[in-house]
Amino acid sequence: MNPAKYGDATYSDVMQPVTGRAIPLKAGQTLHITLVEGAQCVDFNCFNLEDYRERMSVGHMRRTGFRAHVGSIIWSNPPRYNPMMVILEKPDTCLTDLLAARCHATQFEKERRYPGVHTNCQDTLAEAIAEYGLTPDDVHDSLNFWMNTGWDDQGNFIPNVRRNTGKKGDTVVLMALMDVLAVPNVCGSGDVSNTSNYWFNPVGVEVRDKTEYTGRVLEQLRRKHTGYINQRRPEQFKVRHKEQDRRCIKDPDYKPEYVNFPIKKEELSFELTQGDRDNIRTLRRRGFGGTDEEVFRSAVMTWYTRNSSPQIAPELLDIEIGG
Repeated sequence: MNPAKYGDATYSDVMQPVTGRAIPLKAGQTLHITLVEGAQCVDFNCFNLEDYRERMSVGHMRRTGFRAHVGSIIWSNPPRYNPMMVILEKPDTCLTDLLAARCHATQFEKERRYPGVHTNCQDTLAEAIAEYGLTPDDVHDSLNFWMNTGWDDQGNFIPNVRRNTGKKGDTVVLMALMDVLAVPNVCGSGDVSNTSNYWFNPVGVEVRDKTEYTGRVLEQLRRKHTGYINQRRPEQFKVRHKEQDRRCIKDPDYKPEYVNFPIKKEELSFELTQGDRDNIRTLRRRGFGGTDEEVFRSAVMTWYTRNSSPQIAPELLDIEIGG
């Protein structure tokens, strides 16, 4: 890393599977998100550090494409519509997604029939921002990193069409264009989908100080994207928010309790026939994984996912549709 480009590290941590972090950044500082061991989807939320009601709007980011790229601006919700962050670096192995809604516990209970509470991004993000006084209602649709989704020619969303192509050491760099609360998390659906190749991996996060380079980029982008009369401030609203103080303030005594953390792993052994091994080699050539263990796990979970979710045709529903 070029030390002249990014400043000294002021914060560094590793998010273990199914955890997240709420990280304050000042304008000009950079957030570095790194895959520590291998492929892993990362969901991301973002708030104005001084007013939590101003937050990232992926709907308006989609106006320039379904995938964010280097140079993409993270915009806040209208009528604010302010530039919050910008993507400075992103490896080619990191596809981004602005269509997929964050996974949540009811989704797994209703669609997959999983008992109890499965790990999920809604609960993880909520637990991370709770440290700053925010609630589950404040979690919003996410910008997803390392998420190889797809769509067919009819616009149907296909969340698990491709395996995650992220590599160990991959790093995304985001720069704050205002003071923000940045909230990345390790996606909670990774063990049951191709989103993270049916596994969980840790993710590193680091904040680096403002430099001459980031200051110059900050000035240029703010000059280009701010100063419009319709970027309205709360004091201009006809009806004002009831809260007098909407700052994101850290509670030093808060102890997060992430769903199913730490993840419990149980090793299982299976005896494979020569035919099984031949099938594994075939699936490995088709990209189901880099090791026999990964291929076997992916094959089993792919079959289970396709056969466990209830498929109910409209004509079988006990309700009237259409007519």
